[in-house]
Amino acid sequence: MENTFFQDAAGKPFMPIGLQVHNSSTGSNMIKKAVQAVKAYGGNCLEAPVYWCCVEPEQDRYDLELIKGIVDEARSAGLHLILLWFGTSKNGHPNYVPEYIKLQPRTYRLALGPDKAPVPSLSVHCRATLERDKKAFVKFMEFLKAYDGEERTVLAVQIENEMGYANTDRDYSRMADRDYEKPVPEALKDVELPDSGKESIPADSAVSPWKKQFGRHSHEAFSAWHHALYINEIAEAGKGIYRIPMITNVMVGEQSYEEPGLCYNAGAAVGRVLDIWKAGAPALDLLGPDIYNQNRREYVRICEAYAREDNPLFIPESPVRGEANAMNALLAAADYGAVGICAFGAESALDEEGKLMEDCRDMALTMRILSSMTPLLIRYRNTGRVHAFAEEEFETSHYLKLSEYHVVAKYLRHEKMYFGYTTDTGSEEGRKKAQVRGRALLVQTGPFEFYLGGAGVALDFYRRPAPGDEDCFSHLSSRQSGQLNFLSVEEGHFDGETWVTELMRNGDETNFSQYVLDGQLLRIRLNPDTGMDVEDK
Repeated sequence: MENTFFQDAAGKPFMPIGLQVHNSSTGSNMIKKAVQAVKAYGGNCLEAPVYWCCVEPEQDRYDLELIKGIVDEARSAGLHLILLWFGTSKNGHPNYVPEYIKLQPRTYRLALGPDKAPVPSLSVHCRATLERDKKAFVKFMEFLKAYDGEERTVLAVQIENEMGYANTDRDYSRMADRDYEKPVPEALKDVELPDSGKESIPADSAVSPWKKQFGRHSHEAFSAWHHALYINEIAEAGKGIYRIPMITNVMVGEQSYEEPGLCYNAGAAVGRVLDIWKAGAPALDLLGPDIYNQNRREYVRICEAYAREDNPLFIPESPVRGEANAMNALLAAADYGAVGICAFGAESALDEEGKLMEDCRDMALTMRILSSMTPLLIRYRNTGRVHAFAEEEFETSHYLKLSEYHVVAKYLRHEKMYFGYTTDTGSEEGRKKAQVRGRALLVQTGPFEFYLGGAGVALDFYRRPAPGDEDCFSHLSSRQSGQLNFLSVEEGHFDGETWVTELMRNGDETNFSQYVLDGQLLRIRLNPDTGMDVEDK
């Protein structure tokens, strides 16, 4: 299944790999540093917010210069953009709404908690707020179409940011209470939420219809539905002006504990209520999880929840530093067909001299690997031909069984001596390259053709003698791990979709395992006849 979700101006598939700026950096000189950081990471895309309060500094007076400046900066650097509309909700809070919204709380209402006290989130039951947000968003889209409709620097627009209620599980205002007593919409009649406990509620019980259908999750389901309706109306209005992918990001609920309004925003499009959001917001093209969870088990759980046929996996935010995310991002690309991956906090990745911070090197290396292989990741998404090697703690090797081959990966920082590759271990930079946690992507493009991109990994390929063979016989290594196993091994890169060979490996570089260091990319052509049976019959 080819990755065609994002497209460039020519209509060609595009996979955004990049960084997001800090919340308040747009429009300042910090945007230049963010662009510099994307370049240092080897990325191709910048995510940057557009603030409602700047677009509409006074009621019904609009200023679009901010958007023009962002687009110009990205274009001049040869980068694409995903623009983030910071409107009604920024992490559930009204941080970026115009002052006239904040100064008229009786018109533009805050949600109320169970104690009827306001919480720091605007109510999605307030029609007045929705109309003002929608009007400003339309002005934004009108300008974007006029200024960028042909160039398509902007790949997509994110509406709101981690929307949902903070500090309450739903709005308890009079209007919301009335809505809570109304029948559950027909669009949700077949939606079931796990662990709801609804079976314990008597059929004749005088409780809300939402309670009867969703049990203990009724408040979360109710909030999710109304947040989805709210954002859908904005998306529909925007698409009426300019048809561009429209997405939203999610403060995920897949954590060790799950309590809406406390550990994540209530009504957010968390995994449990994705079906409700899909029913309520069909104008949204994608719901993308912000994955800051570094535990691999939790990270994979989130990917599994959002990688659906009706929702390709896009990760708008993840940590800009650290080993864990650098490993996990490869799993997202290989195992869950991610259509794009970005990390948050671009400016924090560079020191005062504009060099990569030490603790950002791992994520930067992974992004370079992803960027170098985007033509393959686009073409072979969800085909079963993309495989990730991501060294776990205490792991020295990893086994992968393919239909025709046993593949054994060795993580090179555990190799005391490895004949065939060299690195300058006498220098600090060389030692860093040699000791990197091993990671790689392997893409099979034909029966005997593979591309390997990564760092600190070496692969051995062993031909399976028969389709039913399940074991990797060590005795085969003498005849299958050397030159006999390969037609050619090339170091190179992609120029667009065209492979460019920079170096033909031979001799010591191919007599043993096929290795990659520091983001190298190889094209490996295996020998279809390894000479296992050459005797005349």
